[in-house]
Amino acid sequence: MGISTESQWIADEKPALRRFIAIYLFVFSVIPMITRNLIPQDMIENLYWGKELQPGYGKHPPLFAWISYLFYRLCFSWPESLYILTQLNLLLAFFFIFKISKLIFIEDSDGHKSYASVLIFMASVCSVFGTEKFNANTILMSLVPAVDYFFIRLLKFGKNEDAILLGVVSALSFLGKYFALLHLGCIFLFLILNREGRRLLLRPQIYIAGVVFLFGIFWHIIWMEQTNFSSLRYAMDKSINWTRSRLSTLNFMAMQTIFFASSFWACAHASQEKIRLWPDRRYSAEKYFVLFATVIPNILLLLISLGTGMRLGSFWGVNMLMMVGIYLQIINESMNLRRLFDFVRKISCFFAIVLILKLGVARQLLQNRDPTYAINIREIARQIDSDWSTKFGGHEQMKILKTDKTTSALHIYLKNSPSSYDVEHCDLYNFQDSRPHGQNVVLASLCHRNNKKMQDIQEVYGRDILFENTIPMRGDFFVYYAFVNVKDAGVESKD
Repeated sequence: MGISTESQWIADEKPALRRFIAIYLFVFSVIPMITRNLIPQDMIENLYWGKELQPGYGKHPPLFAWISYLFYRLCFSWPESLYILTQLNLLLAFFFIFKISKLIFIEDSDGHKSYASVLIFMASVCSVFGTEKFNANTILMSLVPAVDYFFIRLLKFGKNEDAILLGVVSALSFLGKYFALLHLGCIFLFLILNREGRRLLLRPQIYIAGVVFLFGIFWHIIWMEQTNFSSLRYAMDKSINWTRSRLSTLNFMAMQTIFFASSFWACAHASQEKIRLWPDRRYSAEKYFVLFATVIPNILLLLISLGTGMRLGSFWGVNMLMMVGIYLQIINESMNLRRLFDFVRKISCFFAIVLILKLGVARQLLQNRDPTYAINIREIARQIDSDWSTKFGGHEQMKILKTDKTTSALHIYLKNSPSSYDVEHCDLYNFQDSRPHGQNVVLASLCHRNNKKMQDIQEVYGRDILFENTIPMRGDFFVYYAFVNVKDAGVESKD
């Protein structure tokens, strides 16, 4: 296809490309809504953290929890709205990938390479699997490209406003997940190694960005110090084990290959010649940064893992490979957008079918063996609300909710929206701790008739239990709940 013909096709098909992206995001919002009986545990945690609006939480920095809870409330407290939030986050990632491509390929006046950059990433497995929930990992899918975009603008134009915005989005990425520091460290390494980067070190803008970054995170650092760095210790305890097998490193490498193999396949399908994977010529500083920022973070991750035994989450490297489409187009100049678009539409349909099977069929197969796949949290919440109203009328409100992991979503559906997060101890309210964390405590737990879980709970709380009930589930499981430690001298409880 000639250049003029290709340009004309792009001009004619831009509405179709945009419509496809919109349909893509809509479909992958709806699939988990109709196949899951409950939002994932990560997003349940987001909501009971975000409700407290703290400067940090026991596991993570606060940004994604704040955003989750704000979006949830804007959507009239509809939990499934978080699936829409995940796709809006992905759309923001597409936007910055597109904008970076426009900066890198000056000649791309018709948007050919910019749309191709987005489509190549959309062809990856990780654009669908793992992005159906909004958490500390997926928030970086939009924030890391935002950091790259404003850094490239600063490198290219050297403007103060770009420096300020770079500092702002860098602070947001740190407040999304501490892991973003690896990417920020790689940017600093690029400044030292690259000639244009060293020139930037002699100008005030990069230091303006640094000051804005520190100003944006200092309040969270104060919180970390006040809580004995609880969130950082959680991250370290979960990741680093000096005796752990290096199989974690091999698993990480295998997962990155699986995640992005289809992107390379898409390029091979769309390219008019054999695709290359490594650069073989000199590039501008902006293009060199894209190559550097795409490869080096994952190499550093592998070296750190091999040296320390750190467990690498399979999704960690994805955030650092968001520019894979731009990377491939820098070293492979010939790309037929029509063939690429056709490939991405087909593989997206395939991904949708697999996701439906993964979520829907798994739920049907496992719900008889694992009640977490069949538990109806809404119905349980209605029963608890009804019993609470019968017992205490409208005079008392639930304040504290203590649950196990299976029933933790109750805080979303109960009318009084009781608190599940212990701000003082930076953790969930301890189910086995009988101290009165305030008044009006509700307990809930999934139990099995062959274990003593319910009896253990009754022994811990003893005379403080004012009401208790059970709701049968599938098989030998049941949900046990109780009202504990309700004290109000002016109100008499009804029998």
